[in-house]
Amino acid sequence: MSIYKNIFHYYRGQTRKGSEETKQLQIENNATKAFVNVLQHSSPILTRNFIQWLGIKENNIDSFEYMYQVSNELHRKTPQAVVVGIAETDKVINNLQEKKYYIPDGAILSNSVSILIETKIGLNSYLEINQIEGHKNRFAVNQEVEENIILTWEKIRNFFLEQQQYFKNTNEVLTCFLLEQFEEFCVINCIGSPKTNEYFFLQFEKVKAQELARKIHDYIWYESGYKDIQDAETNDGIGYKRIKKPKFATLTTQRQRCLILHIGKKEKRLGLSVQEEIDNLLGRKFERKEYEIDKYPHEAYIRLEWVDDFEQIRPYIDLAYELR
Repeated sequence: MSIYKNIFHYYRGQTRKGSEETKQLQIENNATKAFVNVLQHSSPILTRNFIQWLGIKENNIDSFEYMYQVSNELHRKTPQAVVVGIAETDKVINNLQEKKYYIPDGAILSNSVSILIETKIGLNSYLEINQIEGHKNRFAVNQEVEENIILTWEKIRNFFLEQQQYFKNTNEVLTCFLLEQFEEFCVINCIGSPKTNEYFFLQFEKVKAQELARKIHDYIWYESGYKDIQDAETNDGIGYKRIKKPKFATLTTQRQRCLILHIGKKEKRLGLSVQEEIDNLLGRKFERKEYEIDKYPHEAYIRLEWVDDFEQIRPYIDLAYELR
């Protein structure tokens, strides 16, 4: 699995610009697009099965229309119409703020049903009742609308996984591929599940680096014989610490995606000498910014793709553990 090969994943490169809210919105928009793309480019039977799974009568498999960012009103009344909300939780909140215009994230239309879609991602991002009700103004005039349907991304993923097995049995290669890619996309972006270690491993660009990150993690937790290890609860990666001690290592997805070794106390500045040793060993110099030398003199950085063998760096991980 690779974030760079997944057809749905939005690639931001190495840029550090933009707020977390902006990044989340980018992923949110991409999640909606990926979800609708799967339905649009798969066998129409998948869309029919999805609509029936929602509890809506739909026997048509010939003419579905798919829309993104529905900014205009629908002009055709259908026998059924519904707003579908998808989020990490089925909790719907009332934010007490009303806007004049609401734009649904997507739509699925047929002669039988009009479905407007609103999506949210992130554990702290909830569907809002005013927004969902506001979407109903996009339906055709005098359109009768069913009760809102609220789903979680976990349920969407489980539905698609079931469909994947169904289409494998019918040899629908393209549909299976798109369903597999969507599942990968969700794993990569923690949609429908909390962030896991695998999420952070996948942030390393090259497969070689991903495999080494897993090896480092397994060594620290299971193979090293270290005692009193605990998760340092790092936001931008996986941190390792001794109980009641500071971190001694971090697999970070920031700062050039590397292994950071926190060696001894800051005032001893051991990270700088260890950095020189590691650079000589790997034959590559890790470029540190000027301010980092004074701010983090106790840290040494290792780009995982530069390492040929885990044994090259194991002694330095042990050193960081011992001196912390």
